[in-house]
Amino acid sequence: MNTAGFATFPLSDAPQTPSAARRMTRTTLAGWGLDALTDDATVIVSELVTNAMRYGLPRQGERAPLPPATPRQPILLTFVHCEGSVLCAVFDPGTEVPRLKEPDHFEESGRGLHVLESLAERWGWTTPDRHGKAVWALLVPPDASAEWEPLTRLLLLLELLSGPSWLKSLGASAADEEAHRVSDRRRA
Repeated sequence: MNTAGFATFPLSDAPQTPSAARRMTRTTLAGWGLDALTDDATVIVSELVTNAMRYGLPRQGERAPLPPATPRQPILLTFVHCEGSVLCAVFDPGTEVPRLKEPDHFEESGRGLHVLESLAERWGWTTPDRHGKAVWALLVPPDASAEWEPLTRLLLLLELLSGPSWLKSLGASAADEEAHRVSDRRRA
């Protein structure tokens, strides 16, 4: 099966947004026949969107969100899929990058990135620029390998949307990942 797809959804900063993002995730992945990834993707998207709402929204007028996001819908939820893998990315206009920290076991929050790390094949973020940043996670079915490089497709899309600044920041991430893969193959 050689299939590919792309979907993006602008999201507002409203209490119901994480719930709406979970619905969009289930519907999108079901439409692509990626039911095996739906549960993990839904949890990941919920964490990414919640973090974007908590840490990625600057003060009003401080930064312009990445189009097609708007000041009223400043977050973009994006899915890119090829074969059985899917890349989930959440774009927000903030500059604060995710920090994986030891959770306080007595607190209700602070475990989201640990959950993300345990469910995703790989995850990361782009270097913030004038539109903010993207935090992404790659999901691969258990019976498949991550041969497809979903960041390549995302790079092309972002270049079309916002110009070479996103390409530059994502390109470094993609190049770093490719170097790690080559290094891992050499050790094997």
